[in-house]
Amino acid sequence: MSAEPSALAATDPAPAGAVGAGGIAAPAGFGGYLGQFDSYRVVACAAVVLQHSLLWTVAGGIVPAWALVMLLHFSRTAFFFLTALVLTYAQITRPRTTWGFWRRRYVQLGVPYLVWTGIYWVFTIVTHPGAWNHAGSLLWHYLVFGYYQLYFAVVLLQLYLVFPLLLRLLRSSRHHGRVMIVSGGFALLLATDLHWPGSFGAVGHATVWLEQYWPFSRDLLTYQEQFVAGVLVALHFDQVRQFVERWCRQVIASAVAVGIAATLWYLVAVWTGSATGRASDLYQPVAFLWFTFAVAALECGTWWWYRRTLAGRRPRFSGLSATYLANLTGGIFLCHVLFINLMRSALERSGLEPRLGWAGTVAVLYCTTLLLSVLFSALVQRTPLRWVIGGPVRAEQRARLDAQAHAAGAVLAAPAP
Repeated sequence: MSAEPSALAATDPAPAGAVGAGGIAAPAGFGGYLGQFDSYRVVACAAVVLQHSLLWTVAGGIVPAWALVMLLHFSRTAFFFLTALVLTYAQITRPRTTWGFWRRRYVQLGVPYLVWTGIYWVFTIVTHPGAWNHAGSLLWHYLVFGYYQLYFAVVLLQLYLVFPLLLRLLRSSRHHGRVMIVSGGFALLLATDLHWPGSFGAVGHATVWLEQYWPFSRDLLTYQEQFVAGVLVALHFDQVRQFVERWCRQVIASAVAVGIAATLWYLVAVWTGSATGRASDLYQPVAFLWFTFAVAALECGTWWWYRRTLAGRRPRFSGLSATYLANLTGGIFLCHVLFINLMRSALERSGLEPRLGWAGTVAVLYCTTLLLSVLFSALVQRTPLRWVIGGPVRAEQRARLDAQAHAAGAVLAAPAP
């Protein structure tokens, strides 16, 4: 395989990029916005909110609920994979120096991270009696490890540090298949060690010891397979796209089969005495396999949907379009746990939980949280603080990148003098 992506070459005529002005597709080779991942973001974000609605509501021992928790954990893998892919695509089509890359990425992510860390810190102090007595240590903990879902930013800040070197190494290699096998093998080995540390002797003891000081959920190495996969997919974008177009149904069917197998594994573990929390552990080999297949299926399914929208089958209401909803996913991710807290408290005070049961409580919590998060993010997008509170403004990115892509395409298409 060539280390350079043919899809990123200016000669590729296929509409692999975003839909620009007038619905014209900007080729990926010109660096246009990757619109095919809009619906991908929407599905993954909805899964994140549902998973957290379950985790904040369901007690241990409810077998079906914890099966869903395990399956929905694919959402974190999906976003890590997509982040690496988009970073690679941006760096190839619009190269920046290492310092330029760090400056842009750390500001773009660091500012919203600090703002929301402050919001959640204040919220915790206000709503938890006695929290003020530990305000300093609490703030330090949130800054270093991330408040609940903000662990994601902690991992990405680590990725940004090593990404220029990682991309350089992978672009210089011509053995990407072997690299992916080694990366996947290491991920399986690490998952086995994390789930059964007692079987690894001194290594397992070291793993348990390290976990006390730096959680593996916040560690770059825990997610390295998704990062490597994202970079390699971007480097071979056109080949991957052709594979997806040809084998889309088979990939989705394989993911369904692996999901069923992972659920059966979970059920056997519960029936043989494991607690539901341990049986649904995301740091175990079967969960890692499910996440990998689920992300591949999500990419295939959303690519199929993107082709349908290009063919003119668009939603009747623009507010329901993947393009519009994808603009809100950054804000939804940042704010949704705040609304989960508020709605959870409201349900407890109302006394509705016993009557609703766990399934009804989750349904109410999920729907109200998602609705409030969408409304909040939509309002934030209309303010000058939209990127500070809502994360990257994708509508502005789309307009800017597609304009650049079409300008570059026009220059390349012009006849030579």
